[in-house]
Amino acid sequence: MGQVLTHQWAGGSQRRRSLLPQGAAAFLLTQLGQRGLDVVLREEEVLPAVTNALTAPAEVWGGDRGDGAVEQGFAASELWSVLWHGVAAVLRVGAEPEGETPGAQPDWNLLSPQGTLLFLSLALLVFTRESPRCLPQLTQSHGVLMVTLRSLLLSQKLRQAGEDGDTELVPAVVIQACQLLCFPFALDVDGNTLSSVVAAVRDSQLPAQLLQACCHHLPLPDAELPLSLLCHLVVSDERVAAQVVQQAAASERILAFLTSVLLSDSLPLVTDLLSLLTHVARVSPEHLPFLQSILGGSDTSHQPLTRLLGHREPPVRAKTCSLLGNLLQHRHGLPQALQSQLESSLASLLACLADRDQAVRRAASFAVGNAAYNPCTPPRSLRGAVPGLTRLLLDPNSRTRRNAASALGNLWRRSAELGELLLEIQAPRVLLEVACRDPQAGVREGALLALRAASRHPGVQQVSLVLLALGAGEKLAAHAGSPCPSARHCQKLVRLLAASHSG
Repeated sequence: MGQVLTHQWAGGSQRRRSLLPQGAAAFLLTQLGQRGLDVVLREEEVLPAVTNALTAPAEVWGGDRGDGAVEQGFAASELWSVLWHGVAAVLRVGAEPEGETPGAQPDWNLLSPQGTLLFLSLALLVFTRESPRCLPQLTQSHGVLMVTLRSLLLSQKLRQAGEDGDTELVPAVVIQACQLLCFPFALDVDGNTLSSVVAAVRDSQLPAQLLQACCHHLPLPDAELPLSLLCHLVVSDERVAAQVVQQAAASERILAFLTSVLLSDSLPLVTDLLSLLTHVARVSPEHLPFLQSILGGSDTSHQPLTRLLGHREPPVRAKTCSLLGNLLQHRHGLPQALQSQLESSLASLLACLADRDQAVRRAASFAVGNAAYNPCTPPRSLRGAVPGLTRLLLDPNSRTRRNAASALGNLWRRSAELGELLLEIQAPRVLLEVACRDPQAGVREGALLALRAASRHPGVQQVSLVLLALGAGEKLAAHAGSPCPSARHCQKLVRLLAASHSG
């Protein structure tokens, strides 16, 4: 075989044909030699072949020609698959040779760390130009593309790449791998395809690998894209959230990394991590110990929630309020240290009800409503919420008005003391106006539910008298016959008021 290959190699020098056969023959000869096979090369054939390969004119592709034909042809050819399989072989993906342990060092003689980066750049170019053709490969968890990306992101491989090449290549490799995985989220793909991609990423353990890569191999500024991708994945799949929590909870270093991100000056990092933690808090109470570890544990001097509620950037304040709201929805099972954190941040949360930013007020009204509903929240600490929530019944944002109405209903359910305070500031009058006149049906419904809660509470029976004095029966009766969903709440409240009046 060696003679045939050397003949093929040398033949190009005599006829100056395409260099492709010579390149293929040279590659195969190299592989045979590296595997210990003897290859006989005659000087009179080798030297002309090498000279020809180094001096023969070759067409160099100079960039985009506008029609995308090169990328289309490459993505549709077997070369695209061969390239991925070749890189996978270099990285020792799959079955390991006898005597080697899994995760063996890549053969950098065949593809250097710099070459790996160039390969990913080529893959990104092809994905950019031929996304519909390439995206299906991201849905195959055991396909060559996904297992290669997973191998690239293994902490051991990244460390080896840094040792054998430029250490700055490692962040670039991680970021380009993330860019490939971001394509489904950046394009208008159908829900089934996106779900399949997320499932394949999850089954390949890529979220866990990304978290390790961020912690062990990336400077904090370079972690923005990986953390943003992690946030998208966690929000898309509860099992990804569980995978990330499990990976983080098992490593003190990852927990310390996430805490440092939360308190960093990078707005994208902080907001993405807050979004991730907010979703984790919503998914399951089983994740509460992990959240406690991130939010300060038993160190009472460490108050990240209070600090973030006072952050100069409105998106950080808004997302922190949302995180608090999801934490407070857990009526039972909050770890004591986390409960203490929530109580100490309550005053700062109430201040956010008057925030100048609309998104902050909306998230704060949601969180305060959950605080009022949570039995662990001391009623006295909620007194400061009454004026702010009443004002928010007239907020320009309809969701904020709905949240405020629901929160007032929860306050009435908590204690007679809070109910009396609500009467003092004439909350029933404002709620009645909202129930009758607000342009949004959802807000009207929230106000009616709050009034029903107030009218049923045994400690504040005078609410019914106040509403009757305001002419609530007649005003609500006019809306009780409408086809709106809130009509049935009007009817029930009218009956409550009528029973109170007759009694």
